[in-house]
Amino acid sequence: MKKLVLSLLIFMFVLPVQAINDLKEKPVQHLKVADLSSMEAAKNVFINSTAKIKSKNKLNVLELEQIHIITYSLEKSVAYFVKNLRGERQSLAKEIAITVEDIHINAENNRPKITKEHIDKYFNLADKFIADF
Repeated sequence: MKKLVLSLLIFMFVLPVQAINDLKEKPVQHLKVADLSSMEAAKNVFINSTAKIKSKNKLNVLELEQIHIITYSLEKSVAYFVKNLRGERQSLAKEIAITVEDIHINAENNRPKITKEHIDKYFNLADKFIADF
C-alpha cells in the first residue's frame, strides 16, 4: 500500500512538470541552412528575407509556409549579428532573434493572427536595425 501511495504522489508531481515542459514549443528543423561567414552576407540575407516577408500580405496557408521557409535563412543572419555585434546592436539582434523564432513557430503551425502580430513586431525592430546599416 505504501508503494502505491508513493507511486501516486510521484506521478502527481512529475506529470505537471512534464506538461509545463511540453508547452514550450520548439520549431521542427525542416531545412539545413549554412551558417553565414561575413557581415555583408548577413546584411544581404537580412534585407532580402525582410523584403520577402513584407511581400506576404494574405497570410493564408501557402504564405505562412513560405514565411516559415524564409525564417530559416533569416535566423542564420540574425544569429550572425548576435554573435558578432556588441552593445545595443547585439541586444537588438537578440530581441529580433526571439521575434523571428516566434514567427517561425507560428507560421509553421498555421497561426495567421499571432504570426501577423510577431511580423509587425519584427518589422518595427528590423527598421531600427536596418537604419544603422
